[in-house]
Amino acid sequence: MILTVITPFADILGEPQAPNTISNNDSQLLFGETFDVEKEHGAYVYGKSSLDGYKGYVERDQLVKEAPEANSVVISRLTHIYPESSFKSRPLMPLSFMSRITLTGETDGEFSQTNEGEWIFSAHLQDLSSLDLGQDHVDIAMGFLGTPYLYAGRSSLGIDCSALVQMALLGAGYECPARDSKDQAETIGISINKDDLKRGDLVFFEGHVGIMVDEANILNATARHMSTLVEPLSDLEDFYKEITAIRRLS
Repeated sequence: MILTVITPFADILGEPQAPNTISNNDSQLLFGETFDVEKEHGAYVYGKSSLDGYKGYVERDQLVKEAPEANSVVISRLTHIYPESSFKSRPLMPLSFMSRITLTGETDGEFSQTNEGEWIFSAHLQDLSSLDLGQDHVDIAMGFLGTPYLYAGRSSLGIDCSALVQMALLGAGYECPARDSKDQAETIGISINKDDLKRGDLVFFEGHVGIMVDEANILNATARHMSTLVEPLSDLEDFYKEITAIRRLS
């Protein structure tokens, strides 16, 4: 059974009996993403993300059955759903970058109508037929600059290091089924040497990953600063002691 997320984000829990603690197996689904349910578990359902195969438990109330197929994707860092086609109407909920939405094709001024009769600013959306935003993945990742760090987060309200990579690659038109940095280090692109570093390369450490913005500086979402920021690669080398892999998109 395929269910669709109807909240700004829905946590995928590795340990539903301890919902107030983020486990090493947690992740998130964004609004409009789908979840392939395998079984019921009290107030939760167990299954996997249709996007990246991440498995765990999601609160049933955050999901709906038989939702219409999404046809548009949010391309701004954050936007809002409004009850009326006016920026002066009180927003109903925020939507993060790469959230998926179904539009009716009806417009009113600068707003587009959703299948629920609500409205979103049209310039914050793109047709879902292509997720390629026409930017390189570094520029897309830089759109998250200043976003709070959130372990297991995938949204503009809070994101972790590997989700930053995943969302940037998706926005640039690349497939990125790997959610965790360990899997990304083994599956993305090709391996290169440190003396060949350039903009766009992914640098991995034990349990961490960042994206080079030039030959010396790296963008990363980090618990060290609880933020997404650019810092010298040498600072991460001092902290983590060893680079475990460097990958370049092929």
